[in-house]
Amino acid sequence: MAVEAQQPAAPARPRPKREREEEVLVWPDLVFVEFIASILFTITFLILSVLVNAPLLNRANSELTPNPSKAPWYFLNLQELLLHMDKAWAGVLLPTIALVFFAVIPYIDRSREAQGVWFGTKRSVRLTIVAAFYALFVSAGLVIVDAGDTNVSPIPGAVIKTENFTAWIPSCDNTAEYQTTPCLKDEEGTPHQGIISTKDFAKRLQFSFPVPDGIFGGPTDDGKLNWPEDLDHIPLPGNNIDCCYGSIHLYEGMHLNIPTIMAEQVIPLSTIFVLTLAILYALFRVGWLRTRRDLFIVMFTCVMVSYLVLSMIGSFFRGPGQALINPVDIKVDEG
Repeated sequence: MAVEAQQPAAPARPRPKREREEEVLVWPDLVFVEFIASILFTITFLILSVLVNAPLLNRANSELTPNPSKAPWYFLNLQELLLHMDKAWAGVLLPTIALVFFAVIPYIDRSREAQGVWFGTKRSVRLTIVAAFYALFVSAGLVIVDAGDTNVSPIPGAVIKTENFTAWIPSCDNTAEYQTTPCLKDEEGTPHQGIISTKDFAKRLQFSFPVPDGIFGGPTDDGKLNWPEDLDHIPLPGNNIDCCYGSIHLYEGMHLNIPTIMAEQVIPLSTIFVLTLAILYALFRVGWLRTRRDLFIVMFTCVMVSYLVLSMIGSFFRGPGQALINPVDIKVDEG
């Protein structure tokens, strides 16, 4: 009985070697460039330190708070957000959302096309430029609008009065019991002004309209719903229950302030959401935004430019009392 000879196993194919041009070594390709950049930075920094006198302030005094008092430069954008919205959103939630957004980009956009290449898609350059200018003008414009009267102007002494856009809203009659139409409360002896910032929706805006009896109990059950006084202390369901875990109480005695929520959360966040959808929809309609990579390029550019704009405003345009003024008008006490 013939036995077939066992064929020898084919040798394993060696792993193909990568071409030298495709490789980037840490030394000298990366470290040498970083070393040259650090030397140039050090020389430039020394020259600036010799030629430019640093505006050092007086010694720290725990009994005297500087005006303006500013956060470190890397937190100035968050400090700027604190002037326009709720502190929880400005200081915690929005930064967390931005960081999570940056972290999930590689897990959603998993395409290997043009990976690691600057402007690797067909329309990435124009998308980046358009998104950068859009974020620049929108961020700066919203800050100016929410500041009301500002001294930021290319004309010395000029004042930008964005409150004039809503000056048509009448002033409230302090002698009237109810204001059936929306009005703005002005301080006695001061001229009438429109809405200066979103906080005016919770403080100065007043109106009332009839509601059925029994909806708002207690002293507000007068057949009228008055904004803001009838909605600034709404109890949460079950807030009278004395329940806790050790020293942690749930929401005993907690109330909702609807006017403040509208002014500091709903209006700012809705504005950000709507303006983001607007640029994405516009770029999609003109045929520039077609892939996930395009989408993330636009969103990443808008977030980073907005970060830089808010940091620049907080650093160079905020004077005493956090008022918006031209950088040349900011006076620094050198001691």
